[in-house]
Amino acid sequence: MQRFQRRATMAFALCLYASSLALCAPHASAATTAAQVRPAQPQVTSAAAAHIVHVVATRVDPADNSLVLIVTRTAAGEHGDGAIDIRHRAGLANYAHAHRPKDANPATMRIVAVDQDGHIVAFANVGQPRRVAADVDDESAELSLGQSLPLPPPGTELDPQRQPIASLSAPDEVKTSAVIGAAESLIGKPLVWGASPEAGERGCDPATFVAYVYHHALGYILPDDLMQLWDTVGVSVPVWDLHPGDLVFFDSGSVVGIYCGDDQMIACDAQLGAVARVSIGPQSNWGKRIADVRRLY
Repeated sequence: MQRFQRRATMAFALCLYASSLALCAPHASAATTAAQVRPAQPQVTSAAAAHIVHVVATRVDPADNSLVLIVTRTAAGEHGDGAIDIRHRAGLANYAHAHRPKDANPATMRIVAVDQDGHIVAFANVGQPRRVAADVDDESAELSLGQSLPLPPPGTELDPQRQPIASLSAPDEVKTSAVIGAAESLIGKPLVWGASPEAGERGCDPATFVAYVYHHALGYILPDDLMQLWDTVGVSVPVWDLHPGDLVFFDSGSVVGIYCGDDQMIACDAQLGAVARVSIGPQSNWGKRIADVRRLY
């Protein structure tokens, strides 16, 4: 009888201990508010949470000027302009750069994704928007036409582990063929902000699309961040000298594509929700919004 009582007492104690653990961990973090967090990298509040979220609204928090994304959790197959892979910092950063509201201060440094109950789903700090690097976009760069560009170009490096389609010493026409071929191989790939085809993920965004193409075609390592691409990558050339293989930037770098000739580019297009060929002729909507052209070889 005493043995039975001791076992019952131990079982009751274990139950109380397990209950205390259940109350401590995941549920406490769910009650955290956006104003209490100062993170450096995006994080997910629950290991079991879906990693794709869909943005339903955007606002600026006047308390700290952070950009707040109100999101809903979705299935892993969700895609389109509102879909963000919150496992990657670039997901939040690139979405925010492409959709920055007019009332957002350019110095906004924090992005917070919250669910409709106000609980934090993910968060990230983003770099201060900068002026384009001098070796990319100053007067001397504009006058570099006809001269040999540095290889690899500004803002990139070569991946020694990658066997690219075209070597560094290949003729320009071979490099162009490699770049356009790699871009065409992704046509139809759905838009998911932050997703990387390099990692075998289902989608891509404008920056991760460009990074994949040049990595496979030429062995370049490019940033997967839209702001860094705009700030640092390539050498600026006039729009009238646009060549196939050049990067085409729009609206201060919030969109980027790869020119493929005949007044068209291949890009991960937010309106279409996938990688596609898009007209950038002088009379097109895109053609009127070209902000810069960058050459990478």
